[in-house]
Amino acid sequence: MKNSKYKFFLWGAVFLAVMIILLFLYLNFLRKEVGPSPVKQLPESQLSQANQCFSSWSLATSSAEWQPRDSAVSFVFQNKIWTMGGLNGNRETNNNRAIRYWKLPHFNDIWASEDGVNWQLMQARAKWSPRRSMSVVLFQDKLWMFGGWSPVTGYRSDIWQSSDGITWTKVVSRAPWPAREGQTVEVFQGKIWLMGGVNYNQRETKNDIWWSDNGVDWHKATTTIPWSSRWDHATAVFNGKIFLAGGMDLRGQIFKDVWSSADGLNWELTNSNPPWQERQGHSLVVLHDKLWIIGILNDTEEGGGVNDIWYSYDGITWQKTQTDPPWLSREDHSVLVFNNRIYVFGGMDLNQQWRNDVWFSTN
Repeated sequence: MKNSKYKFFLWGAVFLAVMIILLFLYLNFLRKEVGPSPVKQLPESQLSQANQCFSSWSLATSSAEWQPRDSAVSFVFQNKIWTMGGLNGNRETNNNRAIRYWKLPHFNDIWASEDGVNWQLMQARAKWSPRRSMSVVLFQDKLWMFGGWSPVTGYRSDIWQSSDGITWTKVVSRAPWPAREGQTVEVFQGKIWLMGGVNYNQRETKNDIWWSDNGVDWHKATTTIPWSSRWDHATAVFNGKIFLAGGMDLRGQIFKDVWSSADGLNWELTNSNPPWQERQGHSLVVLHDKLWIIGILNDTEEGGGVNDIWYSYDGITWQKTQTDPPWLSREDHSVLVFNNRIYVFGGMDLNQQWRNDVWFSTN
């Protein structure tokens, strides 16, 4: 009886082993014939969606009602696009002479548009001095304007406030942060954050960070800021962090590094060498759950297009859109998101011509 049971289990084991071997051979045959299983990835439609974004642009107007300019400040407020300030250097470049920025016309006019095509002059001369490279944010239902440079009054550290975008009131004559232009300002975690900038009179670019929870009283971050001093950089709030990219130092060295901070105080290097070219006077904006970098003036280096646009899902890995936009490459232009589209306008182009054209993405 024991021998019968033993033979039964033995033949069962042999049968099972044979079946396993046959199954292995069959699967190996299928692998050779069909090929290895494909790596799981997103559908092609989703993979190409980002590349197809902003492959189509429309010209809203080739010549807006406002004068050509760069270094203006532009923002979205009360369902309108607003732009104000800046400078126009066409008079100098048309005379084939070195650009004397201190002699260029600077503006303190205020314009607004509901569609980017038709613009209305809201204020011919605001109370603040004509200036360039200032910053504006919407905070606690009011607009706040900071700093900039004026040929009349020089570098500024004044702070202005407006509830309608038209009438401005000076709330701080001289903030505790040093006067500057080319800084960036973001609203993050219930505070206003001011970062970087330049003061050529003092021969100094900045890498300091200041914050305020009411727009009037300011505190300097006491932590050591690891990114080098710079101005004309770009920042944006994305995925619960402040991101900072590019810019230029006092010697004219242009950067391409990307930094991020989850609290505004402690920063980490997100990408030291992204695939796009070094740049300053560019913009970072957020749309469709992606971070977009737009704007570059020269196209001579690897990684740059004449007018390239790059995007990232995390600030680390960057991809270039399949096609470059049709507008001329430029710097110190205005870029903003309005009605789920990206608008690009103004700036100085590669021919050193100041622009007043307005473009918007159509996909």
